[in-house]
Amino acid sequence: MKLQNSTYRTTLIAGTGILTILALWLIPHLSINPSFDKYIPENINNRTFLNKLDSIFGGNEKLLLIQYNEEGVFNPRSFTRTIRLTEQLQNIDGIEHTFSLKDVIGFREEDGFTEIYPLLSHIPDKPSELKLLKQKIAKNPLAGHLISNDFTTSAIILTKSEYSDDRTIIAEINRIIGEIPGKDEIHIGGLAYIRNSVKSYIKKDLITLLPAALIVMIVMLFLFFREWKGVLLPFLVVLLSIVLTFGLMALFSWEISLVSVLLPIMLIAIANDYGIHLINLYQEESGKNQEIPPSAIPQKIFRELKRPITITGLTTIGGMLGLLSHQMAPAAQLGVLASAGIGIALVLSLYLIPVLLTFYTKAPKTPVIKRSTTGFLNKSLHLLARGVNKHPKTIVGSFLVISFISIGGLFLLKVDTNVEEYFTGDSNVGTGIKLTNKKLGGSQYISLLFSGDILEPEVLRRIDQYTAQIALLPQAGNIISPVTLFRELSKGLYSEDESEFDNLPQTRPEAAQYLEIASMAGFDKQIAQLIDLNRKNARILVSLTDGSNETGKKLLNELYNIAGKDPLLKGIAGPGLSKIQIADMVIRGQITSLILAFFIIIILLSIIFKSIVAGIHGSLPLLFSTLLLFGLMGFFGIPLDIVTALLSSVMIGVGIDYTIHFLWRYKAEFAAQGSIVKAISTTLSTTGRGIIFNALSVIIGFAVLAFSGFAPLRFFGLLVVISIFSCLICALLLVPAIVTLTKPKFLEPDQNN
Repeated sequence: MKLQNSTYRTTLIAGTGILTILALWLIPHLSINPSFDKYIPENINNRTFLNKLDSIFGGNEKLLLIQYNEEGVFNPRSFTRTIRLTEQLQNIDGIEHTFSLKDVIGFREEDGFTEIYPLLSHIPDKPSELKLLKQKIAKNPLAGHLISNDFTTSAIILTKSEYSDDRTIIAEINRIIGEIPGKDEIHIGGLAYIRNSVKSYIKKDLITLLPAALIVMIVMLFLFFREWKGVLLPFLVVLLSIVLTFGLMALFSWEISLVSVLLPIMLIAIANDYGIHLINLYQEESGKNQEIPPSAIPQKIFRELKRPITITGLTTIGGMLGLLSHQMAPAAQLGVLASAGIGIALVLSLYLIPVLLTFYTKAPKTPVIKRSTTGFLNKSLHLLARGVNKHPKTIVGSFLVISFISIGGLFLLKVDTNVEEYFTGDSNVGTGIKLTNKKLGGSQYISLLFSGDILEPEVLRRIDQYTAQIALLPQAGNIISPVTLFRELSKGLYSEDESEFDNLPQTRPEAAQYLEIASMAGFDKQIAQLIDLNRKNARILVSLTDGSNETGKKLLNELYNIAGKDPLLKGIAGPGLSKIQIADMVIRGQITSLILAFFIIIILLSIIFKSIVAGIHGSLPLLFSTLLLFGLMGFFGIPLDIVTALLSSVMIGVGIDYTIHFLWRYKAEFAAQGSIVKAISTTLSTTGRGIIFNALSVIIGFAVLAFSGFAPLRFFGLLVVISIFSCLICALLLVPAIVTLTKPKFLEPDQNN
């Protein structure tokens, strides 16, 4: 291939331009999907059951408007604000009904008649009356989940209709809050608000992190190469890769998720690696022989690096394809898109960069490679080579010790996919979550669905038993049960000295009469959330005291223990349990993606070096880095979640490059010099420079995730830095030490063809 051929150059540049324009036209069609439930396949039990609940009871999701004042919210001013807010909120399209302290009613028997009265019509001024009212509120089960025990926090519960738009509803809620000011803090809670916040954070991350990563990359490339061609050409490849990959995403009609935020950062960090090796060799060749015209050097570096860069590109793609084993659609999509983006970067680096380098016709007066030969980096690499050649056993032994220590951390590794932990405690979302869990019993609800003739006394008795037993569980926060309503109604139908007082109806007609009275009292919508119109289905709603996987699993196990094989109970599900199924998917995905990625890498290395031993040798550094990564996560309590579960595939896909570059150059140097010591020294002092630049570009690229609004992305950035640094150290120390000790035949000269 002649890079100077004008037809070839024009065709390549024009074709790249046309594809870029097409991608730019497609990108505006992308949308953001912040729903974590949609990470779960449609056929998974919890999601299927949630759809069934929606069809029976309508909207299942709750939004909370949390009113907080450390001095207390049980005062006339705060209560007036609660009333005004409730009245305005119930008029929002997409809100099926509201429930606040103003809606709590009491039932009492007066002169043989049932009297229905608002439990809280005003806040009295007299301390004695105020104390008595607080006692009534505390005893009323219908008010228990609306105000905290210390009366510093109250809530308005909003039930969201199934297909309403999160953003529109939240915007309306914020508008109403702004129009009804007060001294109390107002926070919003619930999964719909969290989803809306996730969407906002995703937009913010893409707007801020992407330019920041690009700027960091430009600075880094200039510091590496000290000339603008070394900056502009890899930068152009990265930019084109991002545009073309997002265009592909739009073409597939895939949505941007929390996981997708990683895609441009991954491409910025990885896609410039191939350009870095090309520019590094370009500068090396420019410094060796200035008699060669600069326009001829691109042809030479293309010939020398085409094969190793193609190999490293394919192994990186192989590692990323390990993500295809994940059941979570966004993770599998990321594997496809990252692989495509890396493939695009590989092609552009190999063909576009050399073509563009031919336009540079003047060599620098003082080649960069010469200016840096006496620098700190080169001196460090020579010292490193000397240490490897003298102490290979010590190096391998040290890595083994660290590996055994890391295994201990594996037993401490936890999985937690709690979306509540994705936000910092001082953010609006984090504060609302903290208040809801601490003061109001939690915002994540699960449902126990019962089917049968619900108004039959025996069925109500069984539901009552469930309600009483659930109330004893420490993981259960608020319990909203149909039998609670029946018991409260009985207090208005009977006097305290009658056996029916605070008891369930004894006959089916009596139960139907109770519901008629509740309907007259304006409880239609509340009843519809608990008992369907045909009286064939009922449910108990239970909130989780916190959103952790541990709490969710314990509560779920306890509920199944209580239920046994009761045919009345048809299932347990809810948004609060989705994260548990996601956690199971994370574990399975992590294991299968690791196995798949290692399998692909071993096969590729075996093919490249024509030896299965090569595959095993090349995978050893990755095995060490994997143990170290998960060991550190265990020791420092960093959980596996939907984001950190992607780490191993990224680390394997990127980290293997360093090992391949070392082995490829070592094989050539050993064939030329016939000495292991000299081959290792030359390889580390030449290719070692490119490997370090390569690793630093990945580390610095991912480091910008420290500024993400999501805790998992920040942890991901930190862990990638650690894992890639580990792979770098393995390539510069462990791999040459193993080569020195084992003298593998696949690296001997007679293996070359």
